[in-house]
Amino acid sequence: MRRRRRRTGGGAVARVPLAAGAGALCAAAVWPGCNAILGIEAPEREGAGDQLDCTMLEVVPGEPLELSMIDDMEDGNTAIPKGDGAIPRQGVWILFHDNSEDGDQQPPHQSKLVEAMSPARGDSERGVHTSGNELFTEWGAGIGIRLSGYYDATAYRGVTFWARAEEGSSTDLFVTLVDQQTDNEGGICGDDEGQVPCYDHFHTIVTLTPDWKHFKVPAGCLVQTGYGVFEALAQDRIRNIQFSFGPGQAFDIWIDDVAFYR
Repeated sequence: MRRRRRRTGGGAVARVPLAAGAGALCAAAVWPGCNAILGIEAPEREGAGDQLDCTMLEVVPGEPLELSMIDDMEDGNTAIPKGDGAIPRQGVWILFHDNSEDGDQQPPHQSKLVEAMSPARGDSERGVHTSGNELFTEWGAGIGIRLSGYYDATAYRGVTFWARAEEGSSTDLFVTLVDQQTDNEGGICGDDEGQVPCYDHFHTIVTLTPDWKHFKVPAGCLVQTGYGVFEALAQDRIRNIQFSFGPGQAFDIWIDDVAFYR
């Protein structure tokens, strides 16, 4: 099978299989048109409707959340601190896109993702900032946190973060957790006979505004696009937390204070 290289920033490259037709686009990018093209519906999590409100993904003012900060960016670098408690974690912020010839994502290197915010968001002075034009035409572009190994996040209900979009930016932001089941390096999915295709990561969409919003994404609200077969996110084997846009979407966004929450 022919393969296309997917840039992950810093000179690193991940390989993305290029399957035939629309399936390849869906495999690479949890694109919102995948369900319609492939004629399938996104799976519903059994019992999720009884326990979770997946239509309300914002933190209510005053809502008590116990946070385990992944990165608040105040140190000015893209490395992920080891975290609190008995479970250490390490990693780095990355950027990625589909290598479309006319696509342009800024900054050009992941080491420049953390910037000073003007004005500051309260006591927070730095955040992650990226922008891109609408000429990524295959599966899009984004940023994310790549953990150094599979992280056990079962102690937490989900992920929370602050985000906003500059004027003129696309606002439908994909929030994705990559686990060992769908990671192309995880040894479970793949191109071999009998294997499930990779890249159908568990995800949801949040809507950004020019003002800062505090989002929370319960693990139970994340679903696959449709061609994946895994019953649920493998929360004990999380590798990436990603924020991305589909093809043809110009974007200019800020992310701050990414944390797990209980």
